[in-house]
Amino acid sequence: MTTFWTWASIIGLSATPNLVLGPSVAVGVGIKANYSPWVLLPVVAAASYFEGLVIAYLAGLSTQIDFISRWVARFRTPKAVALANRWGVWGGLTLGCAVVGQEPILVALRWIGVDMRRIWLPLAVSNAAFAVLYYVIVWVGLDQVANL
Repeated sequence: MTTFWTWASIIGLSATPNLVLGPSVAVGVGIKANYSPWVLLPVVAAASYFEGLVIAYLAGLSTQIDFISRWVARFRTPKAVALANRWGVWGGLTLGCAVVGQEPILVALRWIGVDMRRIWLPLAVSNAAFAVLYYVIVWVGLDQVANL
């Protein structure tokens, strides 16, 4: 496989949902291709970040559809809003992403009414942190498999 297609697959996998193992598989492809983590991790984090921005933007737009707006209003209970206020955007995009991935958290935050201006920085930090975490997990895992 050429370098172009390797990088295209890394970027494409990084921009897929975490529950489909996107960024972790992208890191595995980069490690197998012997790419430096100093280049690989920023690419994985940036692709995941831009995918998250698109998801958050589309989730905000979806509330303009009457059916979805009414449906979201039923779930915007005081208990749900209190939970979001307690954990906040930072808690959702760190702990929440570790549990269910960034996409459902971003949709929930936007549907609760969190503005995009409050999302971009925690999303960037979360994607950078998880890119490093995926690298460490995949690197250790591949090293363990190699020693079997």
